[in-house]
Amino acid sequence: MDKNKEILEALKKYMPGGSVDDSSHIPVEGRGCRYWDAQGNEYLDFSSGIFTNTFGHGCARLNRSGYEQAKRLANIHARHSQAELMFYRRLFEHLPAGDYKAIPYNDGGYTIDRGLTDIVNYYNKKRIAIGAYRNGFHGKTQAAKLLINETEKASLYDNFQIDFPNCYRCSWNGKPESCDRECVKAACKILQEKKAGALIFEPVQGAGIVIPPKDYWQLMQNFCRREGVLLFADEVLTGGGRTGSYLASTQFGLLPDMIALTKGLANGKPLSVLLEREYLTKNRYAMRPMERDSTFAAHPEALAVAAELLQMIKEKELLAHVRCLEAPLKVELAALKERFSIIGEVRSLGLMGAVEFVRDKQTKEPFAGMGMTVLKKCRKNGLEAIGGDYILRLAPPLIIEQKELLSGLKILERSIEEVQKAVSG
Repeated sequence: MDKNKEILEALKKYMPGGSVDDSSHIPVEGRGCRYWDAQGNEYLDFSSGIFTNTFGHGCARLNRSGYEQAKRLANIHARHSQAELMFYRRLFEHLPAGDYKAIPYNDGGYTIDRGLTDIVNYYNKKRIAIGAYRNGFHGKTQAAKLLINETEKASLYDNFQIDFPNCYRCSWNGKPESCDRECVKAACKILQEKKAGALIFEPVQGAGIVIPPKDYWQLMQNFCRREGVLLFADEVLTGGGRTGSYLASTQFGLLPDMIALTKGLANGKPLSVLLEREYLTKNRYAMRPMERDSTFAAHPEALAVAAELLQMIKEKELLAHVRCLEAPLKVELAALKERFSIIGEVRSLGLMGAVEFVRDKQTKEPFAGMGMTVLKKCRKNGLEAIGGDYILRLAPPLIIEQKELLSGLKILERSIEEVQKAVSG
């Protein structure tokens, strides 16, 4: 019996129904941009542990930094460490302003929840309107999920949803050559009507790698500054260099009031940080003793790895490397779109990309389930990616070289070709 299936079958005894995917496999060892499963099959990893493994698998230098810290002191609750100081010193070199204050945690959803709490604290515990973008994702904690619910009357604060600017599926039927930014006008109108106190957003919407027009966030920021709306940037997916800048906000000319970071921080170690401009941290509620403590927050081992990772980004000029690979990724994805009838749109920024599958290029009807179908074929051909309903996402480790990037895209091309032949009969 296949070792992968043997382990998966054994897991079913201990886990809820639906938790174990029979078509999956069990990764057991990884080096660089590749890993191997329990049966010995090799995969080129275009998922990076869902955007987390900046330096890929088995990075000896990062592992050593965590091990050396763990030998001295692995964890201690609600206390500071030298590793924390070193991490902040290196992190703050990448921030768009010098007055941010750092609040460490160990999970993205928890960090978003903490940010929402601090927004409410800032407004003196009043029930306020918080805007979020439809089809966004901010975590699986209850508050984070409720931000983007679609109920008529939202149940978190007075939250409400705005349409994200998707040029491929424009809600206002705009055309690139004649666009007058109806997306901005509509967003500003609802923010004004709702008397919004804050807007939470992903600079690039991660679920579909939806990239807004270049000037969108600048226009939104101008409005929010005039109206006193706090800007809360969820950079859980985009932060850490994924887009070619340490923060995607920087590329769009944004200076957020709050920033959430986690996935790209510590090469897979559980670490997150909430960054808030100083004026948000001084209200009487936020200053209460133990207000921001959490069991595994400021974990010394994870912080040691994160500090070392930032040093490696600098030494290896990794952000410039990502920017160099942006063009070949765009070119190859565009070629896939032209070649295959089931691809309606491709998108990428830095080293994050998406392929959107459709039943018909003219009607743009989503090809439900095709993202997962193509993912399964990719895995059989030796490529790991990130599947969804009708979208396949790509996020290779930032250390990937061009030859390996192109090799993975060739596997993707072959996999789509095989799937398209099968569905077209």
